[in-house]
Amino acid sequence: MPNVKIKFKFNKNLDFKMAWEFYSHPEFAGNNFWQERALSHHPRLCQIKNSKNKKSFLKKYISDFYDSHRKEIIFLSEKTEKFCAEKQDAFFFETAKIFKNYPWPKKKFIGFFSIFDFCPRFLEDGSFQVFIYDSKNLQLFTIFHEMLHFIFYNYAKNNFPNEFKKMDTEKGKFWDLAEIFNTAIQNSNSFVKIHGKIKNIGYKEHKKLIPLAEKLWNEKKDIDFWIEKMLEKI
Repeated sequence: MPNVKIKFKFNKNLDFKMAWEFYSHPEFAGNNFWQERALSHHPRLCQIKNSKNKKSFLKKYISDFYDSHRKEIIFLSEKTEKFCAEKQDAFFFETAKIFKNYPWPKKKFIGFFSIFDFCPRFLEDGSFQVFIYDSKNLQLFTIFHEMLHFIFYNYAKNNFPNEFKKMDTEKGKFWDLAEIFNTAIQNSNSFVKIHGKIKNIGYKEHKKLIPLAEKLWNEKKDIDFWIEKMLEKI
């Protein structure tokens, strides 16, 4: 197994930063993240629209929530760390096969617990958010989904420099490819054994390409072949 660590932490400031970002720009990849991933879990935040200082309202809500749910979220965070510890060896074993023992770009990755279901990842520092109130299977799915992103982007840029050197990792063809790859891989039997079968994974705009992505992966289970063929289709 690689000498890679996944650590977990709390970060209220990051929760506020991401909540404000999705409140200000709710639409992403055909989904309303504020409506679906904030208000659905925190209906009191509907009151923000009537607040004179919306930033202050949001910051206070988050701070108060952390204070009033402190014992609960600590208990849940400990369960999440336990779930991850039980499954991460299997994850690293599968990714070593997928990426031909390619080295991980970092030795330490950080999962920040969040009271929101946004679950962004930050390629530059190897961190991501995981929703503290998700089920075990969905938390494992999120953790390993983001970890797959870290190694996929690094592998693709280093092994296909001419194709990806000038591509944006946050939108466009490269982003599409990474998300479609994760959907195909996380629907595979080996990953279902790790985090369970997750329904309706993947973004709406990628649904038409998922069957092809899965077919190409099952054809050879070769990451280089898959990237080359999928680049022709996206």
